[in-house]
Amino acid sequence: MNIETTATLKRMATLVCSITVIVCLGYAIGGAGGYLTGNGRPLVILLGLAGGVVFTCLSFWIWRGYLKDIATLNGQDEEDG
Repeated sequence: MNIETTATLKRMATLVCSITVIVCLGYAIGGAGGYLTGNGRPLVILLGLAGGVVFTCLSFWIWRGYLKDIATLNGQDEEDG
C-alpha cells in the first residue's frame, strides 16, 4: 500500500471518528436531558462522555499520522522537481 492510499485511509478514519464523537456526545446530552423529565440516566451520560473523549483522542492521533504522511509526500514532490 503506497503512502497516498495510507493518507486517504487515515483521513477517512478521522472523519468516521469525528462523526462518532458527535454521536457519543449526543447520547451524553440526551442522558442529561432526561433529568428535565425526571428520567436522568447517569450511565448513558458517563458512557457518552467516555466514548466522546476516547474517539476524540483517537481522531487526533490518526490526524497527526495523516499530517506526517502529507509532509512526507510534500518532501518527495519537492525532490522530484
